Amino acid sequence: MDSFIKKYNTFMSYVGLLCLAGFIISVLIQVISRTFLPKTPSWTEELARYLFIYMVAFGSSVAVHKKEFVAVDLVVDFLPTTVRKVIELVISVALMIFVIFVLVNSVLDFAIIEYRMVSTAMQIPMQYIYLSMIIMFGLLILSFGLEIIYQAREILNSKGEKK
Repeated sequence: MDSFIKKYNTFMSYVGLLCLAGFIISVLIQVISRTFLPKTPSWTEELARYLFIYMVAFGSSVAVHKKEFVAVDLVVDFLPTTVRKVIELVISVALMIFVIFVLVNSVLDFAIIEYRMVSTAMQIPMQYIYLSMIIMFGLLILSFGLEIIYQAREILNSKGEKK
């Protein structure tokens, strides 16, 4: 399980880094063309925006496992280890339920309805851009599911060690 999560995080990190590299290149083209060329390409701003959106989509799933989302853990730090792990498990389950709720009740409707539009500068169908929301929430569900399994195994293993 640990090796799968590590490989999953590595893959998602590389995809996110690829999006980041494309974002940086697109912004550099924009800056260089504004500075040195008489005409600026209009597609660079749009491409940078879309790559940033996809970078967040893939990076958010990595943030689940690395526990890099904003959290208030002042009270939880004073609790015993087992209680802290149970609270973290309950929080992960609640977040997964929330992500499923948002995906089903808003993201799917929005992403599917808007598919007939095309982007202004690049003229690509917006369904590819809105697909990023489905990807992000799908990856978050997968990541929270893996995290719940991992946390539950940790709790069960820590109880087995005390006996």
